[in-house]
Amino acid sequence: MKKVLLTKAQHIQPVVASSSDVLVIKPVGSLRVISISAPHSASTYIQRKSFQPVYEDIFKLLMKIPDKALTQRVIDAINESNNNDKVAISNHGKQCSCGVQKVDSSTQTDWDTEETHMPGITNNSCEAKGNRHSHMTSSSSEPIKPPVDPTKVPKKRGRKRNTCVPQVVKRSAAEMALKEREEKQLTPVITKRKKRDVTQAQNFESYQITNKTPVRRNSTLSDISFNSDELTRVENFISGNTEDRIIRIMANEFRKSHIMSEEGLLPIHEEILHGDVYGVKRQIFVCCHAKMDINELLTRDGEDCLELALTNDTDTEIVSLILDARMMTDHLYENSNTALHLAVINHINIESIRLLLRRIDLNSLLLTNDDGYTVLHLAVRNNQFLVVEAILDSIDERELGETVYRRTLEAANPNEWDEKGFAKYYDRACERLELNKTLLKNRAHKRDVINASEARGGNPPLFYAVEGEQEHLCYFLLAHLADPDEENLSGHSPKSYHYEYARTLRINLKVARVMEKVISILNT
Repeated sequence: MKKVLLTKAQHIQPVVASSSDVLVIKPVGSLRVISISAPHSASTYIQRKSFQPVYEDIFKLLMKIPDKALTQRVIDAINESNNNDKVAISNHGKQCSCGVQKVDSSTQTDWDTEETHMPGITNNSCEAKGNRHSHMTSSSSEPIKPPVDPTKVPKKRGRKRNTCVPQVVKRSAAEMALKEREEKQLTPVITKRKKRDVTQAQNFESYQITNKTPVRRNSTLSDISFNSDELTRVENFISGNTEDRIIRIMANEFRKSHIMSEEGLLPIHEEILHGDVYGVKRQIFVCCHAKMDINELLTRDGEDCLELALTNDTDTEIVSLILDARMMTDHLYENSNTALHLAVINHINIESIRLLLRRIDLNSLLLTNDDGYTVLHLAVRNNQFLVVEAILDSIDERELGETVYRRTLEAANPNEWDEKGFAKYYDRACERLELNKTLLKNRAHKRDVINASEARGGNPPLFYAVEGEQEHLCYFLLAHLADPDEENLSGHSPKSYHYEYARTLRINLKVARVMEKVISILNT
């Protein structure tokens, strides 16, 4: 028998005999197990002693790890492996009846074992093997393998992974910069709109008035009867004589024109909030014939008719009726907002804004509210490109008699919110700036409006268009010769800002070439 010296835990290994030492197994008889202890203590000590410097270096590096929990886990694992080594050493040199050494195969990881059952060996099979053995020894020198007992196959347990991994939301640098700019700058506060609810009591009273005339009568010829006045009124209405009806309606309008409701509203204010065009017409007729000034018809909160119409986005025809009644448009409202400021803040219909731009004083376009913004600043910051176009087109129309660019006349639907079509039109307009420079240059008022600086940071509208990555508005303002070199209070201009943040801004580099073109036109 060969002696096998084991220094570490190993799996079960059979000891194979050489060709000279043939193991002869007798089928009948008792087997005796001999335990031979191998001299392992001295060699193990020498081996571990030689590795002591290496272990010292490993433990020095281990103690330098800042994570104390990780260090403790490594030390616990080493201590556990030492305990397993002691168990393995105690089993060295022991052999089973099959001539196989017993060795502990446990490691630092957990193992699950599966037993593979082999068919048992019966007496008949043992006798048959015993009879054959005599013939086999003479014919061949190969040893007969002993019967194999049920073995244990180690099966490694699968590692459990933590699936609850926190997800990281990634944002680009441009989005983070845009959010930071929005937090720093002021945004216009939208004025709360008043809503007028029709009370059910009034509807119930009107219903009672209309159904008051039918009366039961004791005649067998008819179930109901009409008053003579009601019958005459119906006949006059059918025959076309509505003069009496008109007189009664207008008399009622004159009678209630001064009566203020519990909500603090006059009848003309209620008609504006209801959106009743004919009711507004009747009240304006009363104001004209009663020699009442429409500018003095205020609510209990001090709101005039135009302010109510703009803050509630009423019909364009109602706005036109109020302006035709000699309503003043140069009044300053809350937070120093003009009528046009209110229109832009409340996002009213673009046709109402165009109508208002034809009536206001053009110098009011240079006025700033308490936040320091002009009307053009508010429109650019809120991306209301149709309003921006209407403002500059109204200046051209009132100063030149016609607009320089005719997108509103050439487009199939000029009021459609088509940002791409808007950008494409004024991108082509920037390519032919040389043709329109005579109409655009040397106009002081328009230059003051388009290059006006807001009060807090001194930024012109073009700066907000570049900063907000509004490429379509950049093309539009440059097509009207907005100055790219107009600096704010920090010394930054739209051109320098675009050059500095060109990599993070989602704007076509063609805008930079158009800026150079505009600068060359303005300097000639």
